[in-house]
Amino acid sequence: MRRGEVWTYHPPTQPARPRAVLLLSSDGVNESERPWLLGTELLEEDPADILGVAVDGRFWVSTLYLTRIYRPWLDRRIAAIDEEIQEQIDSALRAALDL
Repeated sequence: MRRGEVWTYHPPTQPARPRAVLLLSSDGVNESERPWLLGTELLEEDPADILGVAVDGRFWVSTLYLTRIYRPWLDRRIAAIDEEIQEQIDSALRAALDL
């Protein structure tokens, strides 16, 4: 698992439809044995916020919707974002968190 990868996510308490999440935690965290990672859900609509980033023509992320991701509920890797999009997300995260 690497930062910038998109995975399907299946929490057992959620509806049967899987969610797509983008991993945001560092590769050091992702490669560790920690059960929890940091990420955000891909949105199907523009969040209409300066802290939102278009991932492609279909999906968006909002850096205000950070969440913990439980590693065992990650099902399969479906994509990875490119470096330009990752930098836009990083900039939005720095603004959102005042880093």
